[in-house]
Amino acid sequence: MKKILTLALAVVMLCACMLSVTSCNPNAVTVTIKTGGTGGTYYAFTNAAAPMLGEKTGYTCTVLPSGGSVDSLKSIKVGDCNMAIVQNDTMVNAYNGLTDNFKDGAITNFSVLAHVYPEVVQIVCHGRNAGKINSLGDLKGSGLTVSIGDMGSGVEANAIALMQKYGLTFTKDAGGAWTSDDIKIRNLSVAKSADALKDDALDVFFFTSGAPATSITELAANGNPKNAYMLSLDDAVMEEFINENKIDGKFDVFAKQTITHAQYDFIPEGQSVKTIGVTATYIVSNDLSEEVVYNLTKALWESREALLSAHSISSNMNVERAFTTVGNVPVHPGAAKYYRELGQTVENVADLSK
Repeated sequence: MKKILTLALAVVMLCACMLSVTSCNPNAVTVTIKTGGTGGTYYAFTNAAAPMLGEKTGYTCTVLPSGGSVDSLKSIKVGDCNMAIVQNDTMVNAYNGLTDNFKDGAITNFSVLAHVYPEVVQIVCHGRNAGKINSLGDLKGSGLTVSIGDMGSGVEANAIALMQKYGLTFTKDAGGAWTSDDIKIRNLSVAKSADALKDDALDVFFFTSGAPATSITELAANGNPKNAYMLSLDDAVMEEFINENKIDGKFDVFAKQTITHAQYDFIPEGQSVKTIGVTATYIVSNDLSEEVVYNLTKALWESREALLSAHSISSNMNVERAFTTVGNVPVHPGAAKYYRELGQTVENVADLSK
């Protein structure tokens, strides 16, 4: 009987170990990656990448949704995750303690692993507004319902700043929510924004993401029943916005971008939507060792070809631009080691001893 109990206990312990590798192997590495809303490209892309990273490194890679770049950066700060994909402009603002999103203090316990792909400001309109809303300026005094993304997200920051360039006025209430006499504001994720537009409960929504974005693609499926369309931005506004949003007046984080029929079927062939974009960037906590981040970086770039079949946005991955436009945010030593092996010069590298 004693032998049977002993055997049963051993089986239970083995099963527990299989369910929780980390608890049975103190040397196991768990990488928790914050992304964005479940309907966005961050989430979809990282869900494709994480199994490949795990397979190549042997690490346990867990993907979690978040409220966006600001939320993910704050999660890095408090240790709720040790890797995230964020907008490069929000990342630089966090590192320097800029904007209202980081008024409580700079977040500096992270560094760059890699720029992954460009992401663009997408402004989607309900077809009932065709001919009436042809520019963001047409929203002034319109009283239309506009979703600006999750509260505190990079999407929200982009949306407010761009509409202000077109003359719309905004104030914040006591709870930190934006209000406006020009439009009715809703703070919805991209998935909820797309659903609200389908239900005729929304006129316009913003989303900063790689294109195509899952929720927008699905919105336009089955013949684009709501006749959704996208707004372009004026060249003069884009140029002024890009220049005004240099970090410390010297770090470019925005650039002009286009969205075409290749991304979304509802954009007519031969036409394009003019907009601005930032760059989706993987960042990591400085608590991760040089070895771990080196392995993650190597695994990411060696998975590029496989990722092409999993998500079309992977075609924009370019290791030669892996750490451009990061401002003064340092590159993690593990990532820097990998890029140097490829012959690239990496000067601004994080000091993990601090």
